[in-house]
Amino acid sequence: MHAVSRLLAAALDAPGPSVVQAALVREARRLFGVRSAFLLSIEPQERLARVVAFDAAEAPASTRIPITGLPALEDLRRSHSELLGDELAVLGQVLGMRIAPGFALALPMRTRDATDHLLILADPDAERAVRGDAAELAAAFAAAAASGLAQLRLVEEQAARTAQQSALARAAKTLNETLELPAVLDAICAEARSILDGDSAAAYIDGPDNALIIAAAIGLAEEHIGQSVGLGEGLSGRVALADRAMLTNDYQRIAKPAPDSPFVAVQSCLAVPMHWDGALRGVLKVGFTRSRFVSAQDLALLEAFGEIAAAACRNANAAAGLALAARTDGLTGCLNHAALQESLAREVQRAQRSDQDLSVILLDLDDFKQVNEREGHLVGDEVLRRVGQAMRIATRPYDLVARYGGDEFAIIAIDADEERAHEIAERAIERIQQAMIALGRPAGAVATAGVAQRADRLDGAMLLEEADRALLYGKQVGGRGQAIRASSVPEAYRARTEGLATNAPGRMVDDSAAPSPFTAKPAGDPAAVGELSAPDDGDRDRLERRTRQLRLAGALGARLAAMTDPVDITDAVVDELHREFGYYLCAAVKIRDDDYVFAAAASGAPFQRLGASRWSQPRDAGVIGRALRERTVVVSNDVERDPSFARIPETSDTQSELVVPVWVGQRLWGVLNVEESEIDAFDDDDVKLLQTVADQMGSALRSAELYAQLERAYLGTAEALAAALEAKDAYTAQHATSIVSWAEAVGRRLGMDHEALRNLRYGAVFHDIGKISVPEAILNKAGALTPDEWELVKQHTVVGEQILAPVEFLADVLPIVRHEHENWDGTGYPDGLRGMAIPLGARIVLVCDAFHAMTSDRPYRLALPRSRAIKQLQENGGTQFDPLVVDAFLAVLDAESAEAAPPVLSG
Repeated sequence: MHAVSRLLAAALDAPGPSVVQAALVREARRLFGVRSAFLLSIEPQERLARVVAFDAAEAPASTRIPITGLPALEDLRRSHSELLGDELAVLGQVLGMRIAPGFALALPMRTRDATDHLLILADPDAERAVRGDAAELAAAFAAAAASGLAQLRLVEEQAARTAQQSALARAAKTLNETLELPAVLDAICAEARSILDGDSAAAYIDGPDNALIIAAAIGLAEEHIGQSVGLGEGLSGRVALADRAMLTNDYQRIAKPAPDSPFVAVQSCLAVPMHWDGALRGVLKVGFTRSRFVSAQDLALLEAFGEIAAAACRNANAAAGLALAARTDGLTGCLNHAALQESLAREVQRAQRSDQDLSVILLDLDDFKQVNEREGHLVGDEVLRRVGQAMRIATRPYDLVARYGGDEFAIIAIDADEERAHEIAERAIERIQQAMIALGRPAGAVATAGVAQRADRLDGAMLLEEADRALLYGKQVGGRGQAIRASSVPEAYRARTEGLATNAPGRMVDDSAAPSPFTAKPAGDPAAVGELSAPDDGDRDRLERRTRQLRLAGALGARLAAMTDPVDITDAVVDELHREFGYYLCAAVKIRDDDYVFAAAASGAPFQRLGASRWSQPRDAGVIGRALRERTVVVSNDVERDPSFARIPETSDTQSELVVPVWVGQRLWGVLNVEESEIDAFDDDDVKLLQTVADQMGSALRSAELYAQLERAYLGTAEALAAALEAKDAYTAQHATSIVSWAEAVGRRLGMDHEALRNLRYGAVFHDIGKISVPEAILNKAGALTPDEWELVKQHTVVGEQILAPVEFLADVLPIVRHEHENWDGTGYPDGLRGMAIPLGARIVLVCDAFHAMTSDRPYRLALPRSRAIKQLQENGGTQFDPLVVDAFLAVLDAESAEAAPPVLSG
């Protein structure tokens, strides 16, 4: 009993579990006189046990022990098991004991229905075996110690959950502070490592050939950025292949990293997929090089963060897409001339710094001018579109393709010498020829290319000149339809200008060349293909509008990240879409359990006329129903022509409707619905914007669900602690749950707000938790307590405060727990507070607590009749109890009685 008391004291005062665990093995070894005591944490899913504390002559060789092959460690149902024969030898071997044990006893440590720790007593001398009554005593010691460990672990887990939830909110805010994808990926890695206290984190994005590329990392050397992992390789590759989250506590066996891998020291690891734009886009991984078991709870936390991270990546991609639109030729989809010059200057500087190869390819369509002259602009534009597409397909993902001017294209071949660039150019010419044949044009030479490699003396402009010289050499000297290397062009060659006509800025093209596939059609519009021009006012307005939308979406994401109430989240989204983005009608439409949908939040005159709170319709009805059935975005830019649209008088002005599904985790929550009073009101920018907002809303709702789960977890923890108390005081366990509803009802009658009611609820749940430190004999004593025993009981409020103090989430609950036994007249404990100085929550719990105690059987007396208990409350109002609280409590009892009374029949 002394040993158990010392353990409980250590549990109350310990700064962490390691102190209690060390005290446990020390007490066990001393109490039972054995040479070694080990405390193991059991991980049944991993088929492993982990040594978390030991008191032995030598340290264990490994802290991770496979439990396969040790039946005594696998069978945790018995109160104790003695290891015999080969099991002793195996145990000694895995623990690295120099002297094989002649005796070992395994003692499972249960908390409720789980056995998560195992105490092993071992000794080389079989004569010192703990058997018979001593073994039963050891089992009782382990059971008592399990209660202390469970108490500390629950408090720590709650503190960890609170910290993690706060970290999620902080991370969401951080990730929405920038729209630069590299910065977002760096922040994702930093926040993921911080949230899980990992040693490293890496963000992978999808790359070419079904590979994953390490796009950002923290805790890894910089040279590993850019490395690729194939599908199915390592944990990240497996996650991408299976498209689901995974964890391992034996990473080296699972992943088998190569000796030069950045993850060669990782022991435990977890990874989750990241989705945006409806597809798997990447994987987020957190690794631990130190000994740390990762759990399903850790994985769920990383999944929640992964959803936030994916939404941030989507925003960044959308911003990058906007920036790309300003740099892209609208006809061909390639970079425009200005973007080419900017990119080339940047890549030349990079190649100079890293001594990396860099080449430029200039490609000119042979006799393309005649296409416009004979067949008109529409055919010419289609040819240029096909050429741009063919060139992008022919190049590598990281090469840059640009429309240089007119019918001329350029390729910046990164990390490619002249030979590699020549292969790219030949492949581009071949792809263009295939595209022209597919367009119905005859086979023949279609394009000529010049290839030049960067040299020390060449800047970007000079590199383009060298490629241009090679291109002209091919056209003029017999290399039409081929790719010409600049190194093969004679130094003395200068382009002939006789008989040439200008076709592009600074370029001369031979119009007298042999016919090409572009000359096979009848003549048409003689106008030449349009040169690149600056964006018109309409393009600029669109880009400015899209930029503003992205900024507002980023601000909305940060705003949503701080919310935990689903109603607040849907209201904020709808309000922002209507007020800031300017949509005529906006609604967040949620699926109900009865297969109807209703407006969880709505804004706009039509919904005001309709009465949003009363609106609902069958799930399959209208454009909303179509989006839910097809689980995809639906754009109806003329609802009169859309057979799925059902008009009602209140929406008579609607002409266009856009509906985007909202996913909360893997669950289809509902849709975001916006409507406009003009035809053709929505374009691709609106679709992308609403998809971004839908992702943010889904992520915020998922976080709100996790927050609600966290609150339920705290209540579950309270029930677990009450169960631990039940073995000592059955009244306390039942009593802890009985007063919660009373306390909440009284708090509402007294006008407490949502936050105060939440604190009151937890105060009622936890108010007696400190009784875990009071001996069972005192709690259940039939007679009067001695002064010393009474002083010990009175300390339970202070002990309860100490137990809950590390949990930041419960900071505002501590005053209720500490002062629940303070009396209105100042005669209570522990601090003798008086009147209004006593927290209101504590005054409420005291009244509910006293009434329940008076109306319950106790070891020292029988329950009082309900009427007598009520009379005692009234008589002691103004001395022991706050009279206002007594009045409110009695009103709650009256209301309960009225609800419970049978109905009165008349007539």
